[in-house]
Amino acid sequence: MTYRYRHSGLAVASQLELPEWAAFQAEFGEPDVQIVIDDGPCPECPSDGSTAIDGDTMRFAIDGIGGWQVEGGHTLRLHPGKTADPRELRLFTLGSAWGALGYQRGLAMWHGSAVARGGRAFLFCGEAGAGKSTMAGALLARGAALVADDLSRVEPSSIHPSSARIKLWGEAIERFGWQERVIQRDYLRDDKFHCSAPNHLAGAQAVPLGGIVVLERADSFALDRLVGSAALREVLRGTLYRPEMLEAMGRWAEQGALAAQIVAQVPVWRLRRPKDYAALDAVCEAVEALWLE
Repeated sequence: MTYRYRHSGLAVASQLELPEWAAFQAEFGEPDVQIVIDDGPCPECPSDGSTAIDGDTMRFAIDGIGGWQVEGGHTLRLHPGKTADPRELRLFTLGSAWGALGYQRGLAMWHGSAVARGGRAFLFCGEAGAGKSTMAGALLARGAALVADDLSRVEPSSIHPSSARIKLWGEAIERFGWQERVIQRDYLRDDKFHCSAPNHLAGAQAVPLGGIVVLERADSFALDRLVGSAALREVLRGTLYRPEMLEAMGRWAEQGALAAQIVAQVPVWRLRRPKDYAALDAVCEAVEALWLE
């Protein structure tokens, strides 16, 4: 059976069912991308966790789960391990493999969370633990719509919707009163959960990108505009997905040039805030004011 999705502006025909993309199901003619299941061993997949490059094909393997071949930006070939759980296979298919396929197509694949209101999206990025999903969740609770959580395709002036789910820590779920929205526990973190978004833009066209907010933990709140090289540096640091994979593929310069084009057209802010759920409403009010600029 073939499952058909339209995601990141691409028509995807997949032999692997992707519940995470259920809201992106669509009908179309010829696909741009195929996800193929191959029960044979992954040829020449490295066994040490590294990335192998052979022409326009990238290979990697996860011990006990499977191997992946990403071919020319058009085919994602999955070699499942004998005891692999479908959830494990989807985790790496929609993460590392999908990101690599986007890189092969010359797309900016950014790590972050984005929400929209008034027809414009704001992307929140930053290092692990900076609070990207929490910030997005707080804005969703105040009426915004989810555009992206984790990995998404960004263009010079827009972002493609990539998720109808958001991953939140247990404390945030309790704060928002979203216990009934929990779908499943995160595969990698025991106290993080996948939740259905109360409002999302899955299946919609790319959304105009109104701003990028780089998040940092700090003792007190501060919101500053970044420009020029400082803006580019912080955005690259906060959004680049799998930099070691980019290096193996030799595409650092290409992604840097794409980021420069985006930052030249989209305003960038740095938001410093304490890890204090009680202060979230005040932080949200300051961020919501950016939509009015």
